[in-house]
Amino acid sequence: MDTPLPLVERLRNHVRLAAACAFSAVAVLYAVLCSKLTVVDMSDGVCDYGGCPRGLDSLLWWTLLAGAAAGGLWWSVVKRRAYRSGIGWTMALAVGLVALGPGWLGFSWLRGPHMDLFSYQVPDGPGADKPLGSWAGHPDTGVVVRARADVVTGYNGEGRHGWSIPAPAGGAVCAMSGDTPSGIGLLTVTTAKSTCGNRLVAVDATSGKQLWTKDVPKLVGKPSAGGSLAVTATADAVLAHDLVTGGELWRSPLPAGAVAMEVAAAADRVLLMARTDAGVELFALGARTGAVAWRYPMPVGYESPRIASASPAAAVGAGRLLVFDEAGRVRAQSQEPYVPTTGETEWLVVGDVLYASVPEREKRELLAAFSLKDGRHLWTRAFEDDWRVRALAAGRAGRIAVVTEGAYHHLWHLDPRTGKPDGESTVLRGLRLGESFALHGRTFVNLDDDGSLPPIFDVAPTFGW
Repeated sequence: MDTPLPLVERLRNHVRLAAACAFSAVAVLYAVLCSKLTVVDMSDGVCDYGGCPRGLDSLLWWTLLAGAAAGGLWWSVVKRRAYRSGIGWTMALAVGLVALGPGWLGFSWLRGPHMDLFSYQVPDGPGADKPLGSWAGHPDTGVVVRARADVVTGYNGEGRHGWSIPAPAGGAVCAMSGDTPSGIGLLTVTTAKSTCGNRLVAVDATSGKQLWTKDVPKLVGKPSAGGSLAVTATADAVLAHDLVTGGELWRSPLPAGAVAMEVAAAADRVLLMARTDAGVELFALGARTGAVAWRYPMPVGYESPRIASASPAAAVGAGRLLVFDEAGRVRAQSQEPYVPTTGETEWLVVGDVLYASVPEREKRELLAAFSLKDGRHLWTRAFEDDWRVRALAAGRAGRIAVVTEGAYHHLWHLDPRTGKPDGESTVLRGLRLGESFALHGRTFVNLDDDGSLPPIFDVAPTFGW
């Protein structure tokens, strides 16, 4: 008959057995999670090419440590015969199950925040017309609008189809304004198969109600909504209508031989970029009368100049940001880094700051911020070497939302004053994103001419593995 062990020794054996079960449970859990990350989540065959899921390397080390600790403890259990107590086994199994909770929390911390698909609209299918762009309705409603050449569709705050405006029979939607001040967006439409377009339409971005329609021959480029103005260019003039009522306010003829390239409207000014006999020039028009206040010959490089902001007045030419005073004099201009004017989704203007994706000596892309008041380069944010800046948006709490793409898509929220990230980036898992897309809050809008992609979808935090 075995002599009963002293109470202290029995307690020590129970602790050894419980610790062995706890470390074994964590080791098995981490081994399963490592297998899942390697087999399912890894985007490339090996981590050397940037396809290693975040946290996998640390998780491997913790798996080995937990396994080693479990092995040592089981050796001690067997040596001291600490496995002979039924009560000890009951306690040990309970402790092993409880240990899975902290083990899972440790895994979540190692891999960082993730988001996955929450809801989506079914793809448009083959033959769908090319998307033109997107708008966001009032922030309280969560409405997002996506325009195609054949239809403009509004989706409600839960990502469901809300309203639609079809193109006229035999015609098409040609262009849309880049913004929706006061919740009103502008469309240019053609009513027949001819050069776009000959009709200007104002739409309530939340309800889809067409507020007014004006037939305007020979519309050129995108319309612009700013302040109380709806501004568009034609082959021979710049026109301004009241944004709410549609009443024509003024018509400013283009200089002889000039061809309008781009217009931008604000409450106090309208800017026109036009190609003239002298080259490419920037014109400033008064918001009340349309009279030309000043004009400036833009520097031209490999890319066409582009308007950055109507108020403050700023434009980019030959890779430099030029900021103008009220008289049209260059108040300041940036020198470095080079500011490209291609890739419209890679520009964002919030307040008096321009955020742009800029190249770094042809090595990688950086996100840079420039003051639209004095042209100063405020900060530059570097990402990984092979990451691209794919989308920019005004984020929560005044932050700047940035989507980057490397082996995975990442969502960052940056401090607009410094460019520093607000915590760790969020990995966007398994999203079906095209080459061109827009971000509105947690809603993504695909803008590729690819009917197999969902036109719009929402993401939400991932709580599973």
